[in-house]
Amino acid sequence: AAANGGAAAPAAGAAGTGNGNAGSGEVWMDERELKRQRRKQSNRESARRSRLRKQAECEELGGRVDALSTENITLRAELDRLKEACAALNEDNSMLTGKLKALNGDATAVKGDGDAADGVGEPSPKKAKKGERGGEKGAEEAVEGAAA
Repeated sequence: AAANGGAAAPAAGAAGTGNGNAGSGEVWMDERELKRQRRKQSNRESARRSRLRKQAECEELGGRVDALSTENITLRAELDRLKEACAALNEDNSMLTGKLKALNGDATAVKGDGDAADGVGEPSPKKAKKGERGGEKGAEEAVEGAAA
């Protein structure tokens, strides 16, 4: 009470003429003390609510941590599985590419013996660029030249 000016009220009451000012000072001091007690109780309740909110928030965040940790483990397992599948597919792709090259190499070896008649090394009509294949006349002349 002294910190809130409680000492000043009795002094004012003592300085009075004795006509009831001392009683009035005590009532005034009791009102101030009552307001102070109410304010303290209100602050206690507010602090209690704040602690409960904080506790609920911490519990919620703990639940989220657990859920996200579980999801993280699941996703890492999925990633490992997909990496293994990718490695297996890359291996299969390499093997098939090798087989395809071998087949193409065998086809080239069977296709010709390297003379001009088998067309090895010459652009195929499907892959030749425009203007490289020659026109209709060129093909006719080639047939006539071969016949002669």
